[in-house]
Amino acid sequence: MHTDSSLAQQIDALAHELYAPDAPGAALIAVRDGETILRRGYGMAQLELGVAIEPEMVFRIGSITKQFTAVAILMLAGQGRLALNDPITRFLPDYPMGDARITVEHLLTHTSGIRSYTDMPEWLPLWRKDFTLTELIGLFKNEPMRFAPGTRWAYNNSGYILLGAMIEAVSGVSYESFLQQHIFDPLGMRHSCYDNTLRIVSGRVAGYEKEPDGYRNAEYLSMTQPHAAGALAS
Repeated sequence: MHTDSSLAQQIDALAHELYAPDAPGAALIAVRDGETILRRGYGMAQLELGVAIEPEMVFRIGSITKQFTAVAILMLAGQGRLALNDPITRFLPDYPMGDARITVEHLLTHTSGIRSYTDMPEWLPLWRKDFTLTELIGLFKNEPMRFAPGTRWAYNNSGYILLGAMIEAVSGVSYESFLQQHIFDPLGMRHSCYDNTLRIVSGRVAGYEKEPDGYRNAEYLSMTQPHAAGALAS
């Protein structure tokens, strides 16, 4: 059996192989039996200024956002303010379901059959546009269903946008405010937030894309778009 020290050394060696010191990197934590055995940064947080990654820096977490959205929905369900078998039109009365019955659970489990807007070719040129939540839902709500709800599984960003809209409709506050007030603040998650690009976020890491001859700054994406499907940083 590995000792904590030898295991940490092996993980550290692997991370050094994966992340060159002069290239975009990652922050890594390894926890064993509740004890942190390794916590450090690898590679660069900011290439243009030559800033190395430190473990407490803030990264976009992408679709890990969905876990927080699901927890928020379950919190509201636990308070009796919604039920997982409720039709989504209970909270989003203008959403066109046709003959289908789409429930909250279908959205949570990627089984709704709704078209995922990130699969739509017409979405790609719109990355820089700031959307209201209503405008974002309008991008996909009239698209044909891919399958009958509950009959198949297909990864779906649109479903989590709708869950974010439900959180706002039920709670009366924005998705960002709900998570801040009910998850981040109570748990002392001081380095987690909705990633508003205009706000000064201490320690926020830059994003990069790999090219054949090196790296370039990542394409700009308005963070109004991933919303409850992928807009958090931590």
